[in-house]
Amino acid sequence: MSGRLRVARRRRAFPVGNAQAIAREIPGARLFVLEEAATAIPDTAAGTVTEAMLTLG
Repeated sequence: MSGRLRVARRRRAFPVGNAQAIAREIPGARLFVLEEAATAIPDTAAGTVTEAMLTLG
C-alpha cells in the first residue's frame, strides 16, 4: 500500500514527527509538509497542493 501523507507544520494536535514516523512505516509513502499551515490549507499553498495531488496518478 502506498500513499501520500499531508501534515501541517503548525498543527500541534498532530506533530510533523508523528507523520514522519507513519510515513516511514508505509511502503512508498511520501510526506508533504505544509510549512505555513495549521488546520486548513492556506490559499497561497493551493497550487502546490494541487500539483502534488496530481502526481499521485
